Order: sequence, then structure tokens, then C-alpha cells
Amino acid sequence: MARPDTIWYPMILPERCDGCNRFRTPKCVDYCPHSVFELRDGKAVVSNPQNCVYGCVACESVCPRKAIVFPQYRAITSTIKCRDKDLLHKVKCRICGKVFWTNRDVNLCFECEEESKA
Repeated sequence: MARPDTIWYPMILPERCDGCNRFRTPKCVDYCPHSVFELRDGKAVVSNPQNCVYGCVACESVCPRKAIVFPQYRAITSTIKCRDKDLLHKVKCRICGKVFWTNRDVNLCFECEEESKA
């Protein structure tokens, strides 16, 4: 999933990072198989941003202090949300309770919709 034309790497918020002082080493340093992070002065730092895999945000969830962020991810997801108007979404029928997927703005399944027309 490499995208050489796009910059992609995490940032560590220094005011939140405590170097995982409750653990032997920072969680992100142990977790990342691409050696993006290292420990410096008792805190995790992004030492090899070029090693980060494009689109990967897995390390963000392992940080107990939520100190890892992906600014690029926020920009990408806000762009996608503007374009997903015609995508399927899960809806629960208000009459029978059946859960179904639709791209229409309805809250009735096809069966209940047909019965209400009759």
C-alpha cells in the first residue's frame, strides 16, 4: 500500500507522551514492526518516519496516553465523508425491526414498504 507521492507518518504529542513509564519500554516502540519509533530522553519519538506504511494507524490505538496522531489521516477521512453519500448504510426497519443495508434514505425494509403501499 505504498504511496511514494504522499507523506504519511505519525506524530507524537510531547505533552501527552510519558514514555509509557508504567511499562518496560514504550508500547509504540515494541509494537511497530517497521522501527518508526525509538526511545529518547525517556519519551518515544518518531525516528524513522519514512518506514511508516501508508495508511497504517495501528500504533495510534496502542498508546495508553493517546499521544500518537496522524494529521494526514484526519484530512483523508474528512475528504472521504464528503464523497460517501451514495454508499450503503445499515438501517433498522421501524415496523418489523429487520436490519438491512440500503443506499436510500428510508427506515422501512422492502417487505414492509410493499405492505404499506397495499
